[in-house]
Amino acid sequence: MKLHHLFLPLSLLFAGCASSLPNTEEVKDIDTKHYFVESNFEDGNAGMSWIVKGADQFDFNEFHFQKVNVDKTGVDAHVTGPVEQEFSVNLQDKLSQRVETRLPSHPTKMLPNRAMDISVTVYDIEDMPENLRVTEVIPVGTVIGAIKYATGVRDRSVRMVTSVDLVDHQSKELVARRIFVVNDNGVLENDHSPITLDMLEKNVDTITSQTIDFVMHVAYDQKG
Repeated sequence: MKLHHLFLPLSLLFAGCASSLPNTEEVKDIDTKHYFVESNFEDGNAGMSWIVKGADQFDFNEFHFQKVNVDKTGVDAHVTGPVEQEFSVNLQDKLSQRVETRLPSHPTKMLPNRAMDISVTVYDIEDMPENLRVTEVIPVGTVIGAIKYATGVRDRSVRMVTSVDLVDHQSKELVARRIFVVNDNGVLENDHSPITLDMLEKNVDTITSQTIDFVMHVAYDQKG
């Protein structure tokens, strides 16, 4: 997977767009110790990444998906406990299966083995109004969207801030971290209706794809 880098200030130009980039405050809320750069994969997945210096010297030959964490302080009130829990379980199952098939482990007896632990954390699940979407470039579209929002009936977008952590199993050292946003446009809804499991499930494939892309880049593409 090729990764194209743009420095942080450029990413701020797109902070208001329905993109896969977190804004500056969201990155700082998650990690203030590392410098993140915008990184885009060939399949269109975008996000902010940090990779430890010298990562190209790591020779990982085992990959283990650990768990999905959900920061409950960032979960919208429209998401019930059972929905959040089932989404987390389904996401973990999908990630575990995909890591096993796309990143099979190849332990050896002749050479030292090095394992990578992979985990995903969902920091925010937000219900965002769609009345000012970038696609509505004509004034009529903006007016219609504003009317929907004012009357409590609007197009719903579920916005999720997510990070992927890659850790060296033996040393427990953080090797790389990627932070990205998943936006999923929903259907016309009443302002008080809950965020359903179906709405969240639409994001499983995107989060899984982001995770696999990042692991493959750190484990293989970094070696040039």
